[in-house]
Amino acid sequence: MNESISHGKIILMGEHAVVYGYGAIALPLFSHTVSVKVEKSEEDILVSSIYHGKIILAPTHLNHVCEVISETKRRLMIGEPLKITIDSTIPPSRGMGSSAAVVSSIIKALFHFKKIHLPQEQLLELVHIGETLAHGNPSGLDGVIVNSRFPVVFKRGKGISPIQSRMSGYLVIMDTGISASTKQAVMDVAQLIKKDESFRNTLDQLGKLSESSVSLIEKGNMKKLGKNMILAQQLLKHLTVSHPIIDVCVDQAIAAGALGAKLTGGGRGGCVIALCADETSRDAVLARWNSNDCWVLDLNVQKVKARAHANIALVKYWGKEDEDRVIPFNSSLSLTLDKLYTDTTIETSAKDEFILNGQIQDEQESMKLFRFIDRFRELSIRKNPVRITSVNNFPTAAGLASSASGYAACATAANRYFNLNMAKKELSEITRFGSGSATRSLFGGFAIWKKDAIPYAYEFDRADWDIAMIIVIISQKQKKISSREAMRITVLTSPYFPAWVENAQIDLEHMMSAIKKQDFREVGEITRNNALRMHASMMAANPPIVYLQPQTLSVLKLIDDLNQQGFDCYPTMDAGPNVKILTRRSQANTIIQRLSDLIDQENLIMCLPSEGSVILDES
Repeated sequence: MNESISHGKIILMGEHAVVYGYGAIALPLFSHTVSVKVEKSEEDILVSSIYHGKIILAPTHLNHVCEVISETKRRLMIGEPLKITIDSTIPPSRGMGSSAAVVSSIIKALFHFKKIHLPQEQLLELVHIGETLAHGNPSGLDGVIVNSRFPVVFKRGKGISPIQSRMSGYLVIMDTGISASTKQAVMDVAQLIKKDESFRNTLDQLGKLSESSVSLIEKGNMKKLGKNMILAQQLLKHLTVSHPIIDVCVDQAIAAGALGAKLTGGGRGGCVIALCADETSRDAVLARWNSNDCWVLDLNVQKVKARAHANIALVKYWGKEDEDRVIPFNSSLSLTLDKLYTDTTIETSAKDEFILNGQIQDEQESMKLFRFIDRFRELSIRKNPVRITSVNNFPTAAGLASSASGYAACATAANRYFNLNMAKKELSEITRFGSGSATRSLFGGFAIWKKDAIPYAYEFDRADWDIAMIIVIISQKQKKISSREAMRITVLTSPYFPAWVENAQIDLEHMMSAIKKQDFREVGEITRNNALRMHASMMAANPPIVYLQPQTLSVLKLIDDLNQQGFDCYPTMDAGPNVKILTRRSQANTIIQRLSDLIDQENLIMCLPSEGSVILDES
């Protein structure tokens, strides 16, 4: 026995215009499905909610189903009789893709029965046979979208293009209970155009409105998308494909607070859709429609996965001038690295929960993270609990900037999950409340976190020249004094700290100039001196803070020796014992070989400059 499933669809924009070459926007409707089972039988039998009997005796309104079965069996050379069972939760003749989902599931089930791979092109070709019988002049959209996992824009003759949706809110769908023929509606619109060319202008407006809505979906501009839906409904009404009950339902939805509402599909009946910004307007529309035949399509992403890479500061950030507002004493500059990264997933959950490297975090660590997440919730209409799962591919809290990559990945995922869609500069202004260094991990190459009334980060240079960084892991243990605490003690007690701040500002100016000139040696010397000054300020604190270990000093000595031998290699260290070596990519492998006399190869990581944070997946 073989079973295949297809789902329903909702056309958001572009009905009828799609027949005339314009793009139509369609969304998969996973709540409504068609399941088809194929079994060996003594006769060719069709079993469904509307007919149960021999295929040869099926009623004429199932001609499209019977023709698809016959043609698919012929192509697959299936001569034996079969029992085909159709189980559908998609109401027919409602513009929800019922006929396309039925024939699509039949075709897939028959191919599964023969254990033959079904190419997408062949599936759509066979679906088109059934859709032509069912609808007369189908665009081909339904066959595509009932097999798609994502929103698409479809153009007849050109196929589909996936839409990178940033939609949020809810789409409320109501079945008016009125059956209507898409085939007849399409034929009637064609006759209108023949009689009066002005109706072609209406179709053109409808098509352009649909195509302009693609960018609104990609940007998450729900208010403008709602307005486009209202305009589309007026144009569809002018084309005579609306219905008095549809018109009433649209008016009710708008009055209840929907951003937009319109018919969906061929019209003359079928379904009405309403776009709602939040749960309040969603529930108001449902109450106003007061129908049992309503469904809700949640447009909010339920799960987002993001990646951000660690960055190593060449001109360090060390110390906050304003703890509450997270304003640093000085601007800083870093290099983002490809081999060190954090993957963070945010997903809808029954309660707030934080899992790091496979371990559920205690209340203190969780509260710290969710105070950060609350900043996104405050800006969003989404207030629900979430589960946050983060995985570092390198040691955590060991002076390798795991907090930078961690908070940058978290901020990137939260920005998408909570439908804020902020540009990275704006996002960096929030990210600093998790970790100041994390602002730079939002960006690739050389990035700067600029001290300002509201500090922000930006990419300064792509670092696409002869640059590499070698990570020398001296210890993978979590450090006893956190960076945050070490920073606080240094600011309050070190007599060298004011000199550190003054020199750091000078270092940044010289570093920016050296990078623009691609003067590697000057970049390296500033990097080395800046790090040593920072550690000197820590050692002069009370109590002294010393992260360097004997092996750290041995590595520093070797780097100095290599420099004397003509290699371009310069050390830097953050709040930990591990050493990072800025070097030329062309010299990195040789330097690693020399380092392996002191350090196991498994503790040496050669990194190149990386891009900024990215969304890896969403659903």
